Amino acid sequence: MWQEREVKMIEKVNFGFLKVSKKIKDEMISNLFTSVSDKYDLMNDVMSFGLHRLWKKRMVSMCNPRNISKVIDIASGTGDISLELLKKNKNLSVTCLDSSQEMHKICKRKMVDNGFVKNIKYVRSSIEKCNLKDNSFDVASTAFGFRNFTDYNLSLKNIYRMLKPGGKIIILELCTPKNKYMNKVFQEYTFKIIPQLGKVIANDSDSYNYLAESIKMHPNPTKVLEMLRINNFINTKFFYLSGGIVTIHIGYKN
Repeated sequence: MWQEREVKMIEKVNFGFLKVSKKIKDEMISNLFTSVSDKYDLMNDVMSFGLHRLWKKRMVSMCNPRNISKVIDIASGTGDISLELLKKNKNLSVTCLDSSQEMHKICKRKMVDNGFVKNIKYVRSSIEKCNLKDNSFDVASTAFGFRNFTDYNLSLKNIYRMLKPGGKIIILELCTPKNKYMNKVFQEYTFKIIPQLGKVIANDSDSYNYLAESIKMHPNPTKVLEMLRINNFINTKFFYLSGGIVTIHIGYKN
């Protein structure tokens, strides 16, 4: 009987529309991104009609890369953000944090192909379990990775710990548009078109079904802003891009 009660007490979190344990979600996220890694960049271009590159450039400009020295790129994936940061400042020290070994391989190859081999550290971990030093980074960035965090509050606490005083968190993320007509088109596209694209291009519709579900289940921008404030970030704000399908959140460590 006590075992049954213990199982019931295990905290469940969202994995798309599913409810799973935190430990299982970590594994599922890592496996999902490993499975789509070889077609990840191509799918991003196709799904967003190339707009993701403009969103990421906007994010990178807000990192102010010429005036900082050390960045952690969380859920770094294939390294788009890290690469753009290094193009702006080749002397930057960049830590690429990701739980997928295959994503790290692609990221490292991309860096080498672009001539960046120094001052780059590859750490395989989720943000929740990351144990890098306190007060280490000027900027913590995450592009389209925040909604995949297993524990938002634990993640933000850990990011806050690793940032230097005055350091900045920048979150680029997809969201559900507020406009009802835009939202209807967005839902049709994410739930019907994107999984079909995933099936044709990546031979994997399930992972892209998860993409649609994870956007639908992700906390709204105001809730994310509140999470930042609860976890001690100051001067927090967010704004929309591209008609409200993307947001950028910013906060600072006091």
